[in-house]
Amino acid sequence: MKRIFISLAPLALAAGCTTVPTQTGTTASSEAISHDITAGQSRLAARLYPKLAEAAEPNDNLFISPLSLSEGLGLALPGARGQTEAEMRDLLGWDAASRPELLVKDYDRFLTRTGDDKVALSVANALWLSNKMEFTSDYLRAARSGFGATARQVDFGGDPAGSADTINGWVSDQTRERITKIVEASGFNDLTAAVLTNAVWFKADWSVPFEDGSTYDFTRGDGTKTPIYMMERIAPMAYREMRDGQAVQLPYGKDGRFTMEVFLPRDMATLRQWERDLNAGSFDLSMQGSDGKFDLGAAEERNILLRLPRFEARFDGSVKTALIAAGMPCAFSETCADFGAMADADLKIDDVAHATFLRVDEKGTEAAAVTTVKIVVTSGRLLPDDLPRMIVDRPFLLTIRDRASGALIFFGRIADPTPVEKSE
Repeated sequence: MKRIFISLAPLALAAGCTTVPTQTGTTASSEAISHDITAGQSRLAARLYPKLAEAAEPNDNLFISPLSLSEGLGLALPGARGQTEAEMRDLLGWDAASRPELLVKDYDRFLTRTGDDKVALSVANALWLSNKMEFTSDYLRAARSGFGATARQVDFGGDPAGSADTINGWVSDQTRERITKIVEASGFNDLTAAVLTNAVWFKADWSVPFEDGSTYDFTRGDGTKTPIYMMERIAPMAYREMRDGQAVQLPYGKDGRFTMEVFLPRDMATLRQWERDLNAGSFDLSMQGSDGKFDLGAAEERNILLRLPRFEARFDGSVKTALIAAGMPCAFSETCADFGAMADADLKIDDVAHATFLRVDEKGTEAAAVTTVKIVVTSGRLLPDDLPRMIVDRPFLLTIRDRASGALIFFGRIADPTPVEKSE
C-alpha cells in the first residue's frame, strides 16, 4: 500500500511582516511571499506525485516532501533564465514578480521555531560546487541570502569518492543519520558542475500517545494480506466519514500546530482515483472546504477508536522523469537549458534525487527528506581552452600495423561504425 507523506507548511509568517524588492521595483510583503511558498508546495505535490504514482507498483511505498523538493529545486532558480526559469517558476508556483526565493531563509526560520519542546523541525540548504568552475557572485549571493545555503568547493572529477563522502556526510548529519546516502561517486566526473542539496528532519510526540494494540492483517496494494502490529487509541479526534473513505487528524505536541492527517480510501481503486485527482487545492489550507476528500478543516471532533500501524518506510529514487512530465523539461535538455546566471558555461540539470524516511510509533513520528539537484556541463569537459581536441564524430581511416616489421596488417575507412558492447 502506498503511504503518502507530504510535508505542508503554514500559510503565512506569523513573526512580523517584512518587505522584499520585486523585479518591478515595488515591494511585496513576507506574508504574501510565504503564502506563495506554501501554495507552491501544494502545486508541486499535485503535479509531481501523480506522475510518480503512475510508475509505482501496487505494493510500493511512495511518499515525498514537497517542502524539500521545492527548496532543492529552488536553489537552482536564481541561476536560471528564459524558458528554463519560466518552467521552473510555473512548477514551483513561485511568481517572478514577488520572487519568493528571496525569503526562503526567513520562511524556514519560522517553520523551525516550533515553540514546542515536543516538536523539532530542521531545514538546511547547501551548495557543493566544482573547484574547476567559477560561479557568479550574484548566484552565490542569492543562494546564501535567500536560502541560507552554505557553499563549499569539491573536486568532482579528481576525487569523486571524497566528494560523495562529503555530501553524504552532510546529509547524514542533517537527517540525524536517518538518510545516510543520496549520491554515488560513480555519478561524478569532470562534467559535474554542482550538487544542490536540501535536507529536512522532523520529530514530534503525539499530543495524545497511542496505547498498546494487537496484531491484525493488513491488505497490501496487490490484495495480499500480511500481519502487522496496530497501535490503538480511543479519544476525541477531528474525524470525517465520506462516501468513499474516512479521514482523521492527529495533532503533535502541546498546541497541535503540526499534525498528521490520515486519509483511508474504501479500496485500492479508490486510492488510485484519489491519486489521479490530486490538485493544488487538495492540500492548501486556505481552500479547505472546497475538496471533499482531503478537507479536515471543518471536521467535527468525535470520540472514535483508531488503529494505526506502527511502521517504518522509505522512498529513494530519481524524480527526473516525473519532473519532466509535470512540466519542467527545459532544465534537463542540453539544447534548451539556460543556467547562464549561475556560471559562464553551458549547464543543465542532470538528475534530481529524492529520499525520504518515515517512522510512526506509539510515542510519535520521525521523518526526514533529502533532495539533490545535480548540475552538469553540456559543452565539454572543463579543460583549458588551448588544449588540442580530436572528436572522432565523422568518417575516419585507421590502420593496424606491425611497427617492428612495418607490415600493414589492416587499413581502411570507417564511415558507419556499428556500436558493440564492452568486452569482458
